[in-house]
Amino acid sequence: MISRIVNPKEFFQCIDDLEVLFRNDDQNSGHFFLRHDKESIKSGFGNSVILHWDVFVWANKNDNGKYDAAIIFVNEKSLKFNCRIFAEFLWLSKNHKCGLKLLKAALDFAKQNKFSVVSMNTVVQNPSFEKLKRLYGRLGFVKDSESYLLSYE
Repeated sequence: MISRIVNPKEFFQCIDDLEVLFRNDDQNSGHFFLRHDKESIKSGFGNSVILHWDVFVWANKNDNGKYDAAIIFVNEKSLKFNCRIFAEFLWLSKNHKCGLKLLKAALDFAKQNKFSVVSMNTVVQNPSFEKLKRLYGRLGFVKDSESYLLSYE
C-alpha cells in the first residue's frame, strides 16, 4: 500500500528495507564513484518536522510488511533561481505495479503545493536509463542539464 511517510520510525524502516533490496543495484548499476549511504540519509532526513516540510516521502509497503518502493523529493529553496524546486532525491522500486503511482502521488503533491518547478534525474548506468528519459519526455519534462563527475579516490 502506497502512503506518505512522515514518521521517522517508518522512514528508517523504509530506508533499511530499500537498502537491502537495492544493495547490488547500487554497486553494479548506480552512480559512478558514489554509493547511497543509508545512515547519512536517515540522520539527515529522519525528523518529523523535516518529513512534514522539507522532505517528502511516498513508499509502498507490501503484504509482508516490508517496503519495496519509494520516491523522495526535497523542497529545494533555490538561491540560484529564487524559487522552490520540488527536487527528486531518490526513486527506487522493485514493485513494477507502483513505481508510476509513486511518481503520480509526488507530482500531484507538488502541483497542489504550488512548487515552481519539478526536477527529476536518472542515472546513466541504470538499465532503465533510456526508458526513463522517454517517460520524462512524455510527461512534459524538458532536459535541462547534465552532470559530470571526477573522482580523486
